[in-house]
Amino acid sequence: MISVIPRMKFTIQTGKSPEEVQALLQSVTDMESKWPVVPGDKAFIGRVGETDFKFLPRLGEVLFAGVIMHVKDSFLPVIVGQIREQENGTAVVVRMRMLWFVIAFLCVWFGITGMVFLAGLLAVISGQPDGWGITASVAGFILAGQLLVRAGFYIPAKSAKRKLEELLGDV
Repeated sequence: MISVIPRMKFTIQTGKSPEEVQALLQSVTDMESKWPVVPGDKAFIGRVGETDFKFLPRLGEVLFAGVIMHVKDSFLPVIVGQIREQENGTAVVVRMRMLWFVIAFLCVWFGITGMVFLAGLLAVISGQPDGWGITASVAGFILAGQLLVRAGFYIPAKSAKRKLEELLGDV
């Protein structure tokens, strides 16, 4: 089933120890800052604990008023994971989701447009002349929103997944 709000979950099996996995993740993660300036050039920004981690992919940087600032994108995936020791190595369970305020905004956005779409369908069924115009325009709005959200989430999410698999995979 296709979800309205994109998300991704996968597991990386590796022969490395949990300590090695933690060290590898820390080597590619800059510490998160409350300020918009996040110095460093590592692939991710966030935190890595002993058995879990939470970070965002680094999208890019811009020079603003002489200061290099990290570009933040509302659709970037929040990468949350757990490091679990197994008898033959380590399993890294990774979940990617959007920021909570973005999820709430999208639920309201798609909920309201969905209700208007249903009202337009009801207008078409009842024979009102402007029913098709309302239904088509709202359907286009929903489609455009889904394309924007999915491209904004899945392109960086797949890139981050590839980076994590390359980093943690057994070579």
